[in-house]
Amino acid sequence: MKIKEAELITLEEALTSTRRQMVDRFSKHVSPIEARVFKLLNADKRYVKAEGIRIFDEHGEEYLDFTAGYGTLSLGHNPTEVLRAIQQAATLPTIFSFYVGTHPLVGALAENLHRLLPGHPDISCFGSGGAEAVEIALKTARASTGKKRFIYADGSFHGLSFGSLSVTGRTYRRYFEPLLPNCENVPFGDLQALESKLRQGDVAAFIVEPVQAEGGCNIPPKGYLAGARELCNKYDALLILDEIQTGFGRTGRMFAAEHEGVKPDIIVVGKALSAGVLPISASVTSNEIWKKAYDQENSWESLISTFRGTPKACAAALKAIEILVRDGLVEHARKMGEYALQRLQDLKTRHKNIKEVRGIGLLLGIEFPSENTSSFILSRMLNQHHVILGNFDHRPDMLRLQPPLTVQKEEIDRAVEALDEACGKSSIGLALGAGMTALGRALRPPK
Repeated sequence: MKIKEAELITLEEALTSTRRQMVDRFSKHVSPIEARVFKLLNADKRYVKAEGIRIFDEHGEEYLDFTAGYGTLSLGHNPTEVLRAIQQAATLPTIFSFYVGTHPLVGALAENLHRLLPGHPDISCFGSGGAEAVEIALKTARASTGKKRFIYADGSFHGLSFGSLSVTGRTYRRYFEPLLPNCENVPFGDLQALESKLRQGDVAAFIVEPVQAEGGCNIPPKGYLAGARELCNKYDALLILDEIQTGFGRTGRMFAAEHEGVKPDIIVVGKALSAGVLPISASVTSNEIWKKAYDQENSWESLISTFRGTPKACAAALKAIEILVRDGLVEHARKMGEYALQRLQDLKTRHKNIKEVRGIGLLLGIEFPSENTSSFILSRMLNQHHVILGNFDHRPDMLRLQPPLTVQKEEIDRAVEALDEACGKSSIGLALGAGMTALGRALRPPK
């Protein structure tokens, strides 16, 4: 089919499109159901500027983004130094690295991960998204141990590809089963249940998040990760830690595993690795495990991926990590997280519709009596107070506060004061919340 250049939408036209054009194209050609939900929430706004925690719509109205791309935008929107680093990388002669030889930025990032990650693992296998890193970790575990079974925790979220979905909690699974065989679940935080699975001796790996994000900001009992580490050692299984959401300062430590001093066999990272500016992820393991898995003729080629570790993404990651360390943002996240948690706990004492508040660092959750309540408050926060919040994938009755690590006290205060008003209004807004909930369910498979 021939098409004339004049029939195509140019970049310049797309950048200057109206809100109506933007919504219409998204609805027709991307996700009709999602577009209807956005419209109902009045969330289909056209944003024209973003910097740090602040974004602005076409009318010049300012919003505080307390989702930060679900933890991806650790430095906020459009961090100047990271964008400049990408431009610097573009001046080098090679764009792809693994097909025309090695590249200085790729090896440098891998060495920084070796220095930073718990246990100092040696080999980084890069991908472009978290699910890809999980897939690499699962393949590495099977190939290095020769075992087939995987154990995962209830309420987990590790991605939506077939392998990662096979070790993810029940949401999203229904329409795609049967999934990868030999994947079995245990209750999160239950070491006895984990041992009963590991005791059989045929488990390749136990994969777990140090803190469950999409499960509802679930923090395990003290000693759980350390206990899981001991059990995996005892029964000769690998421990895979998924730090895609918790890594790079989110929980007030550089990595959540550090809260218990746990050293995993394989660790997967992504999202904030590049401060969310370019897609990059990594599955990182020891030289010993990597050799067992891939030290056969050409077996390393099973890890080939077109966009693994592109130099521009590595440049963004190098600069993002540098800023985290240089500016003390991990400690800042710990302090701001403690402050925000205390303010939310004070809020709970004033509002009976807040069932529970929990969190660690700048990963915080507020549980309400129903999805209707959370939907109403979510909409009111956006449209009356210009504060953008989100839900947890497995817990739509909960709201998440997951701002950039650069968030300041006055911004936390503004969000909490807005929540105070919205919670007070929620009892009269449940009818609206019920309507939004009914439509929002179309985005999720039934439980």
